[in-house]
Amino acid sequence: MFKCLLSAAFLVFGISIIFIAFSTSRIYAEEKIVNQDKNTVVKKDFGKVLVVYYSLSGNTRNIAMRIKEKTNADIYEIKTVKEYSSSPMIYITAKKQMNPKNYPELKEKLPDFSRYDLIFVGSPVWWYTIAAPVLSFLSQADFKGKAVVSFATHGGNYGSFFEDFDKKAKNAKVIKGMEFKKVLKEKEITLNNKVTNWLNNLKI
Repeated sequence: MFKCLLSAAFLVFGISIIFIAFSTSRIYAEEKIVNQDKNTVVKKDFGKVLVVYYSLSGNTRNIAMRIKEKTNADIYEIKTVKEYSSSPMIYITAKKQMNPKNYPELKEKLPDFSRYDLIFVGSPVWWYTIAAPVLSFLSQADFKGKAVVSFATHGGNYGSFFEDFDKKAKNAKVIKGMEFKKVLKEKEITLNNKVTNWLNNLKI
């Protein structure tokens, strides 16, 4: 009986040691990732930067604000005169507004692009392409040879977003953009590193 109790005690002790070692290793790994994130900074100087974005549910705003913070950029939010409802009717409205004749009216005057060296333009993906408010913005914008980078947020498929953006960005020197999937469900550290690494690898 004593031997059985002794064996059981050793077994519990061994399991405890393994659990403590695993927990310590996991905590160390997490701390290492956090420290790596703190040291992951944007190393490029992009000059004067402007971030243009439209956001309905907050995903595109999230990325826009990260770019703003990392590049010390000015920000311009695309706003429509008539706001979108939160009902399912928005999908029908958005589909109709893909037609240039039905682009939504924008609330504010376009920014002066001549002041900037690099311009980011962000949009959610609607119907596998650029959201109608951003299409409206692009129909009015003339980038006049400026370097322009697009970024898209989506729930699973960005469709022809980037090809369409290249065609719509008038007189822009378009630089390959980036897509961000399910932004608000992504881990903070993962998303932050993705934005930083993307910016560091931009070929301007």
